[in-house]
Amino acid sequence: MLNMRGYILWVCFITLFAKMGFSGRSKDSLKVTRELYAVRVTEPIHINGVLNEPMWSKADVADGFLVYEPYNGEKASQPTRVRVLYDDYAIYIGANLYDSYPDSIYRDLGQRDNSDRLRADAFTVYLSTYNDGINYLQFTVSASGVQSDIKITSGKNDRNWNAVWESAVAFDSSGWSVEMRIPYSALRFSNANQQVWGINFSRLIKRKNEISTWNFVDKSQASFITQSGILKGISGIKPPLRLSFLPYVSAYMDHQPNSNTFNPRFSGGMDLKLGLAQSFTLDVTLIPDFGQVRSDDKILNLSPFEVKYDEARQFFTEGTELFTKGGVFYSRRIGGLPANYYRVYETLETNEVIDKNPQETKMINASKLSGRFSNGLGLGFFNAMTDNTYAEVVDTISGERRKVLTQGFSNYNVVVLDQNLPNNSYVSLINTNVYRPNDDFTANVTATELYLKDKQQTIGFYGSGAVSQRFNNATERGFKSYLDFGKISGNFQGNVWTNIESKHYNPNDLGYLRSPNEFSTGINVSYKVFDPFWKLLNFESSIGFSDSRLYKPRSFESQTLSFNIRFTNINNFSGGLNVSYNPTIRYDYYEPRVEGRKLMLPRVFWVQWWGSPDYRKTVALDHRLAYWFSDIYNQKAYMYSISPRIRFSDKLLVVYSWAYQSEWNNLGYYTKTENDIFIGSRKLVTITNTINVQLAFTAKSFLNLRARHYIRHYKYNDFYTLNQDGSLTHTALISDPTNRNYNLFNIDMFYQWHFAPGSEMVLAWKNMVEETLTNPVYSYSQNVEGIWNAPQYNSFSLKILYYIDYQMLKKLRS
Repeated sequence: MLNMRGYILWVCFITLFAKMGFSGRSKDSLKVTRELYAVRVTEPIHINGVLNEPMWSKADVADGFLVYEPYNGEKASQPTRVRVLYDDYAIYIGANLYDSYPDSIYRDLGQRDNSDRLRADAFTVYLSTYNDGINYLQFTVSASGVQSDIKITSGKNDRNWNAVWESAVAFDSSGWSVEMRIPYSALRFSNANQQVWGINFSRLIKRKNEISTWNFVDKSQASFITQSGILKGISGIKPPLRLSFLPYVSAYMDHQPNSNTFNPRFSGGMDLKLGLAQSFTLDVTLIPDFGQVRSDDKILNLSPFEVKYDEARQFFTEGTELFTKGGVFYSRRIGGLPANYYRVYETLETNEVIDKNPQETKMINASKLSGRFSNGLGLGFFNAMTDNTYAEVVDTISGERRKVLTQGFSNYNVVVLDQNLPNNSYVSLINTNVYRPNDDFTANVTATELYLKDKQQTIGFYGSGAVSQRFNNATERGFKSYLDFGKISGNFQGNVWTNIESKHYNPNDLGYLRSPNEFSTGINVSYKVFDPFWKLLNFESSIGFSDSRLYKPRSFESQTLSFNIRFTNINNFSGGLNVSYNPTIRYDYYEPRVEGRKLMLPRVFWVQWWGSPDYRKTVALDHRLAYWFSDIYNQKAYMYSISPRIRFSDKLLVVYSWAYQSEWNNLGYYTKTENDIFIGSRKLVTITNTINVQLAFTAKSFLNLRARHYIRHYKYNDFYTLNQDGSLTHTALISDPTNRNYNLFNIDMFYQWHFAPGSEMVLAWKNMVEETLTNPVYSYSQNVEGIWNAPQYNSFSLKILYYIDYQMLKKLRS
C-alpha cells in the first residue's frame, strides 16, 4: 500500500541534491555579539517620525544589517541606521531606513498587532531587559504606522500582550524613518544602576520579502533571541511606579431567538495594573465583561472527547505566559460550562421542563500577579472566582418554578515558579487548584517541566511531569510524564520521545486533556536546508514513527509512519506534502463509550498537499487537498479547501474560505443496550464557508467583519454489533436510525478605534443562527434557506475603555 522504502530513498536524494546545491559558505565569522551604547537626553524628544533633534546625531549608530532571510548572512540590500536614547522616563529608538526606490515601499494598513503580517515594510526592536535569552519583548511599526507588541517567553508568542507606547513614521526622498518612545512603565527591569539589555533590530522590505537584522541571526540555530546584541550605557534609571487603570462602560441591545423585542443591558467595570517591587505586575479585573469576544468556531462533535476552543478573552490571553508552564492550565474552564450542567435532566419530575440552563458560569472577579527577579526566577499567582449558577425548571401544569444549582461558588488558583538556567534553559513548577465548597470538592494538579540546552544550542532535553488529585466522596490520583531528547540545530535534526499518562490522571478541572491512560513513544528525523539552492529558498523533509498503547493494561492502540516535506520557491510559493500510514490494525478504546471495550479499526493511508502563494500579490489562492482510505469496511474520504485572498487596496482585504470534507463508511458509536454496543456506518459530510473582510481607515481605526457558515450532516447506512475482540458483526436490529443535519451561522463585526494611547472604543454586532434537523439536507442552497428562516440571536454593543496612567498624571501635575 505504501512503499516506505521508496520514500526514504527519495528524501535521501533530495537531501544530497540540496547539499550539492548549497554553497556551504561558513557563517562563523558573522557570529559576533555587537554592542550599542544608549545616550542620555535632557531635552524632550518629539515623536513625529523625523529624527531632527540634535541628540539623535550624537548617538551611537547600529548599522551594517545582515540578511536573515532569504539569503542568510548576505549584506542587506538597503542600508539601515538605528540610534537609541533614554531619559528618566523612557527609552527612545530612532531608525533611518534608506531605500533606493521610496515610491515602491509597501504601506498597507491593518489591525493593531498585525503590523509584521501586513503587505507593508516594517521595523522591529527586540528587547530582553534581563538579557537571559528566554524572555524578550518585540515592538514593531509598519511603514503605514501600525503598531504590534509581542511578549515572547521560551519561544512562545503572546500577541495579546499590549503595552502603551508611542511611534510615528515619516517619508522623504531617501526612504522612511521611524521614532519610538517606550516608557519604562511598559517594561520590567532590575534595580541595578548599570543596565545591560539584550537588543536586536530587524527590518522587513516587503517587496523583496527580505528580513535583515543588526546582530547576525543564523537561521540554522534553534533560537532567535539568543543571537541578539548588547545594549549598554543606560544608568541611573529606576523602575517607576507602574500603576494604571482601565475603566470601561458598555451598553448592549440583545435579541433572543423567538423573541420580538430587544432587551437593553448596561455594564461597567475596571481593569487595574499595579507594579509591585521592580519587576512584578498585579492585574485585576473587576466586574469583567466579555460580551464582545469573538464567537467560537463551534462544530457538531461526534467524538467521545470534549472540543477544545481557543481563549479569546483578553484578560486570560495577555500576560499569562508563565501560567502555560506544565500544560495544565486551560483558562476556558473559568466561566465555562457548569460542572453539573447535565445533571439537571436527571432531576426533572413529571410535567417539568427546563426553562433556563446557562452554559456559562458568571465570573465575580479575577487577578494575576507575575514577574521575574533579577536572578532569573519568575513567579506567578492567579486567582478567579465564579458565582453560584442555577438552572430554572418549570412545571407545565401548575406553572411553579424552581432553581437547580448547576455549579456553586468556585475558587480557582494557580501558582507557578520558573527559573532561568544557563544556556537559555529553564525549570518550572506549577500548581493549579479548584475548590467548590458547596460540592465539598477539591481538585489539585502539580506539574513541572525542565528544558536543558548545551552551550552551542545544538542538543536539547525536555522533560515534564504532573500529579493530579481530586477529592470528593473518594480520592482519585494520577500522574503523567513526558521526555524528549534531540538535536535542535543544524541541517540534520531529530528527536526521540516518550509520553506516559496513568489511567486516573485528570487535570481537566482547570486544564485540558482529551484522554489519559497512554504509553506512547516516537522518533523523528529531519533535514532542513536554510539557504537557497536550485529554484528553492528553503526546504525541509522529515520522517517519523510512533507507537501508542494504553498505560494500564499495556494494550496496543496504533502505530504510525509519517513523511513530510515543505518548501518555498524563488517565487515565494510555499507548499508541502504530508503522508502517513498505519501499518497495523488499530484499536480505539474510547469510541465504544464503555470502559474495557474496544473498536478494531483498519490500516489507513493518508496523503495531503497544501499550497500557499505569495501574499504580496493582489489575488492569492491558498489551497489544500487530502485523501485517505483503509483496507477494510470500504472506508475512504477526501477533503479540499480553497481560500482566495483579494487585496482591493492598501486599506481593504477580503479573505474567503471554502472547505469540504466527505467520508464514506465512517464508523461511530450509535447506542447501547444492557448487553450490546451498536456501531453505525455513516456517510459524513462537513462544509465550512467563511468570509473575512478587513477594512482599515487609519492606523488606529479598523473594521473587521467575519461570517462563518458551518454544515455537518450524516446518514447511517449499516449497523454492527461490537464483539469483545473489537470486531464488528452486521446486525438488522436497528431499522429506523436517527440521522442529523446541523446548520450554524455566525456573524462577528467589530469596529475598533484607538482614540488615545491605551484607550479604545469598540462597536460590535454578533449574530448567531442554529438549526438541527433529523435528516440530511444535501442541497447547499436549501441549507442556506433553512438557516435564513431560523430564529436568530442578535447583539449590538458599544464599549468604551479609557487608559489612565499614574505616571502621566504625575507628569502633568509637575
